[in-house]
Amino acid sequence: MNREQELALGDRLMALFTDGPSPADGAPVAVPASVYTCPDRHRAELAAIAARPVAALHGTEIPGAGDFRAIELGGLPLLVVRGRDGVVRALVNACAHRGATVEREAEGTARAFSCSFHGWSYELDGTLRSVADAALFSSAPCGRGLRSVPCEERHGVIWVTTDPDPAPRSVAEWLGADLDALLTMLGFGEAVFYAAVEYDVACNWKLLTDGFLELYHLKYLHRTTIAPYLPANSWLVDRYGEHFRVAIPKNRLGRHLAASARDEWELWSDLSLPVVLMPGSVLQWQAGHYEVFSFRPDPNDPGRTRCRLSMLVPADRADEHELWERNWERVRVTIPDEDFAVAEQVQRNIASGAVRELQIGRNEQGLVDHLAAVDRLVAEVARR
Repeated sequence: MNREQELALGDRLMALFTDGPSPADGAPVAVPASVYTCPDRHRAELAAIAARPVAALHGTEIPGAGDFRAIELGGLPLLVVRGRDGVVRALVNACAHRGATVEREAEGTARAFSCSFHGWSYELDGTLRSVADAALFSSAPCGRGLRSVPCEERHGVIWVTTDPDPAPRSVAEWLGADLDALLTMLGFGEAVFYAAVEYDVACNWKLLTDGFLELYHLKYLHRTTIAPYLPANSWLVDRYGEHFRVAIPKNRLGRHLAASARDEWELWSDLSLPVVLMPGSVLQWQAGHYEVFSFRPDPNDPGRTRCRLSMLVPADRADEHELWERNWERVRVTIPDEDFAVAEQVQRNIASGAVRELQIGRNEQGLVDHLAAVDRLVAEVARR
């Protein structure tokens, strides 16, 4: 985002502060509850998610050669490991011999990986290193190593695509030039890992992304936590190709815009910017630090999602532990206690049949647009 684009965004935010949000220009949209419960739809969405990059980890979580994390995406067990060449790879954590789990530790540093079932070993890049008692096993050479899936490190995040067919686009191509430039400008690539936590949330993954696309709920759900710092019903949603960027101003930004000449406007220190990436990852600029939400739907149950929340901080301020601990405590309490809790309530009620359709207001258009974007991705994958 260049300076003119920043000022244009400032103009729109200034209008929000001075004129308030626009009144509704139509009736609510009815969304069937089955969108969040249908097993067939869930399977189709899982295929669409598998065909796109997912925010798996942050690069500074595995900084050195041999550093690894064992994770699961879409039911697929993976070893995310940094090689001796500095490149991060995602290897399927199942032995090429008879499918046993190769690395049973959740994280660590390794010179090689060895399967405890029959002793087959693998290099950090997944190539087969040795076969135990090779002369007894086969008269022909064995060359099959650990299967890999596409993996790329960009903006500090390690992105993994679990379905490699067809060959995925690069992360930059998937993001698009404008969004890629915005993340660069915000400094995501210069941030370092601070902390992470995982939650098992009893709701459909789309109910979690919905929370980033509207602030109609702000003054009620977050009444005593973050609502006092933000103007009610004031947010902007913009499309970046198949993705969404939301601009959420703080109250003090309104005061700054009103008191300063336009060419002196500075937005970033008083603005939250969630970037909802299709499908299932959210990168959020939080006016000084960064948050990454990776929503991982259960491979079988449309009413369950694993959420990995991580916080990143500027590398040159990483030693400001007291500040970052306050911010971390705030996000890891507010999000599960308020946003996740109400999403679970909604899921329980629609699953019980108590609610057969949801009413999405004109001020919640981002939710309708997000559902339409999911449908387009599902259709695209189905045509392959």
